[in-house]
Amino acid sequence: MTFISVERQGWSQGGEQVKTLGPPNIDLTKFLSASPTHEVDGQQVNALELMNSVSMISMKLDSSNVEHVKYLTTEGLDKQQRLTFLQDIRKEINTDLFELSTCNRVLYVGFNVTCDELEAGVMKATSLDSAPFDYFTGIDVWRHLVKVCSGLDSFIMGELQVMSQFRGAVAWHKKHGLVNDVNGSFFDHVVSANRMIRREFGFNQTTESMLNLATNALQEIIPKDASTSSIVLGFGDMGSKAVEVLLSLGLSEIYVISRSPEKAALRSPELASKVEFMTFEDWNSQDPKPDLIISTIRNNEPTYNASNPIPTTSDATIMDFSWPPSIDASGVAANQQLFGTEYWIRSAHRLGVEWDYSSTIDKSEKLISEIQQRFMTALTDKVQAKFRSFMYQTLDDLSKQWKQSEYVENSHAQLDAFSREIAMWICNQSGPFSTEQLEKMVVSTSRQINPTLLKRVASDVNETVIRINGQSSL
Repeated sequence: MTFISVERQGWSQGGEQVKTLGPPNIDLTKFLSASPTHEVDGQQVNALELMNSVSMISMKLDSSNVEHVKYLTTEGLDKQQRLTFLQDIRKEINTDLFELSTCNRVLYVGFNVTCDELEAGVMKATSLDSAPFDYFTGIDVWRHLVKVCSGLDSFIMGELQVMSQFRGAVAWHKKHGLVNDVNGSFFDHVVSANRMIRREFGFNQTTESMLNLATNALQEIIPKDASTSSIVLGFGDMGSKAVEVLLSLGLSEIYVISRSPEKAALRSPELASKVEFMTFEDWNSQDPKPDLIISTIRNNEPTYNASNPIPTTSDATIMDFSWPPSIDASGVAANQQLFGTEYWIRSAHRLGVEWDYSSTIDKSEKLISEIQQRFMTALTDKVQAKFRSFMYQTLDDLSKQWKQSEYVENSHAQLDAFSREIAMWICNQSGPFSTEQLEKMVVSTSRQINPTLLKRVASDVNETVIRINGQSSL
């Protein structure tokens, strides 16, 4: 069947002239404007639909919302308590849920749910009636999470700890079925952008925020060559790092308070050999009269308060690095000085000046926009690559049929190259084209192909392209 460009005039029985018919128009650009997809475990995922389905409610800790964050954070919960809490929220909103709590923020991400619906689910799981959340949707969720993970929204700009917390949280949510693999792929793009940001700003060399704060504060508080007695509450990651700092400052009289000293010592045997361990009960009875108390323990409510005060009345400086706070001001004696959460917030902002905070944030906004554009372009490029691959494969299949023709003569190799040439011409059309234009391109080739076979090539190509043009998708 040959499709020929036709311009004809017809007449109705009444003698009225019928409108001139031109060659059929082909517009394959619709396949280039299709929603970009990527593959997750063999499943095609519409990337734009996934992006547009995301909502987030977030709260960054400051002195005005401390009481709200205490109810919303999961920092003081053990793993089972956290899982139960989030499962209740997920059941309420009936969709995938992601939560991240750090020392200075708490955020919740939902899929196929509005910010209002997400907040309502969170509120129902807490004892709060309302909370001063910031709302984010779509690409703005991605942008904000990139800032968070890159340390651009931290107490100390560029801190490393939040990235490991984020990646650990993503893995934990997937493991427990709170986020499926498809929705989890959204967070993979956050991690990729974070790597670019950190590389650009040199954040990979930045120490963890609280350790940075502690080191600076301790260096100011502890006189050089002083015989200071110190107590560290907890021997987890932050507790062991606090011990390292104290040892580096020349302190030797260091007590570590732990619920289970034997298990705690196994986490870092070398450090454990340089300190003396006690249980909380031992501290209550022995009271080693410390000059410095550093708390890194985690609990949903303050461990020390008016009903359970710090078990020492010595003149001590108390530094609470826990979140939520482990020591309430009501549990501290009048002769003791407490440096709590609000103090560290103010200190962090002062230390942030070292980074030329304002210009760094401005530069980061531009960089994130560039990364965002590359991210979306990469998805779009996949659509274009898919279309090109489809057209080249389709023309290659046709060339195999042409090679079976009795008129093929010595043009086997010519037909292979010619099929790619036709496919390239079709892929390079930026708008509609007519079958006449396509046919002209085919028959005007300078390649040595039998004229009869060339007519068949033109016919097959036009017929195939018209069929593809009529499809809703590839």
